[in-house]
Amino acid sequence: MYRPRVDPCIFLHYDPGDWVELLGEGLVKELLSRFRHVAVDVDGLVRYAAEYPEAFQLGLRGLRVAGRYREEWMLYVEGGYVEPRWRARWPLVADGGVVDVRLQVSPCYLLTVLSDGGRRYIWRSRAPSLFKWVSAVPRSRPLEVFRSAFPLWLRELAWARGYSWVAWSRWRDRRNRHLAEWLYWLDTGRMAHIDMALGRYRDVYEKAGRTNHGAAEVLYESS
Repeated sequence: MYRPRVDPCIFLHYDPGDWVELLGEGLVKELLSRFRHVAVDVDGLVRYAAEYPEAFQLGLRGLRVAGRYREEWMLYVEGGYVEPRWRARWPLVADGGVVDVRLQVSPCYLLTVLSDGGRRYIWRSRAPSLFKWVSAVPRSRPLEVFRSAFPLWLRELAWARGYSWVAWSRWRDRRNRHLAEWLYWLDTGRMAHIDMALGRYRDVYEKAGRTNHGAAEVLYESS
């Protein structure tokens, strides 16, 4: 029985040291045993997860997990499902604007095995803007694909205004918290909520607190 100190989103968080720290050496050894055909060390595990995140779940069947994140792990291990909800809690920005991008699905949802139409529908119904940039959700190397696909103006907006500004901006009556997680992940290859849990406040909030006005100034609509 393993007690990871993190949710399954760790498999989209490409930092081997964080895997060892948060999954624990015992679980890392178990993963190395299960994925010995594709990885000889934790770096190899991280690379394989980056290349084939959806397929990674197939090697976890029967894994027994306890602790705070047990329910999320069981949904993922046994059902191939990770909730599309946002997770990072960004510092409040009171004067956020409007960003006309509908992306109300966390990047963590990329781990979900698209075994039925309902799961695919979540992508189409909650993240239609995504399909202006890609024709389908990539089954391999999603970070690489989305780094190329996301419009530059949107990434520049986060660089200029900060991830927190994006998170507290709105699409209609909803905050863009999911979108901020995507932009952070595209820039770092790490999950914002995991960095926050590890105390990387400088890494996250230093970027989140930017107030620089650059070329992206004209790419959003103020509230």
